Amino acid sequence: MSLLCASPSSSHHLVVIPPTTTRRLTVNYSTRPRLSMSLDKNNSNTNSSSLLSAVTNLLWGRSLPPGLLVTTVRTAWNSTWHLMMSQLAPSDPTGGYSRPASKFRFSGPPPPNGLHLYVGLPCPWAHRTLIVRALKGLEDAVPVSVASPGNDGSWEFKRVGMNTGRVINPSLDKANGCKTLKEVYRLRSGGYDGRSTVPMLWNKDSKDVICNESYDIIQIFNSGLNGLARNPELDLSPPQLKDKIEEWYQVIYPNVNNGVYR
Repeated sequence: MSLLCASPSSSHHLVVIPPTTTRRLTVNYSTRPRLSMSLDKNNSNTNSSSLLSAVTNLLWGRSLPPGLLVTTVRTAWNSTWHLMMSQLAPSDPTGGYSRPASKFRFSGPPPPNGLHLYVGLPCPWAHRTLIVRALKGLEDAVPVSVASPGNDGSWEFKRVGMNTGRVINPSLDKANGCKTLKEVYRLRSGGYDGRSTVPMLWNKDSKDVICNESYDIIQIFNSGLNGLARNPELDLSPPQLKDKIEEWYQVIYPNVNNGVYR
């Protein structure tokens, strides 16, 4: 009887071995890295090191020491994380999240035209501006540009899918054509070198930041643009409920909105 075996040169060819040349085939497993584990608690550190060495050899051979691999990955991840958080979620000296006060606050009647909203989908404060904008029916009156976190932790603009109907995806800057949100902030009169945050309400006519505090923005959307809203009769902050709303706000704001960064 002839035997069939896979040819070493190609997995798509078969080699026929005549009966007269049939011999016993053996595989030398000693050349492959072995994984071994021991239940001896006294040798747990040694076994962990051996296991890591074996996995490293399987993936990269003996060219990269496991200790160096772990240190390199840990350092890279730590540096990347701190770089992103320095922009998106700055911390105090103890490492706790510390949200700086918003630079641009607003009170009073907003301009009736030229409004543009900048948001980022990972930002919970941006979420509520989008929610109130939708509930009040201000999608046409207040266009939106959606930024994405960049490699350095800042906000940048890039198209990911299409914004159609109720679907909102990261987009290009529709108001100013900038590459990053920092560029948008710097367009304002006098420039700006502080943190470039979302949400941010922009005035296209005056080329200036109206507000970058979400609480102020939702107040503007709720009661300041009823002449442009499809649902002007909807009041999300009725006078008889203001005290209760403020009470819940003091619970939700630090524990939910700020809590995602802790």
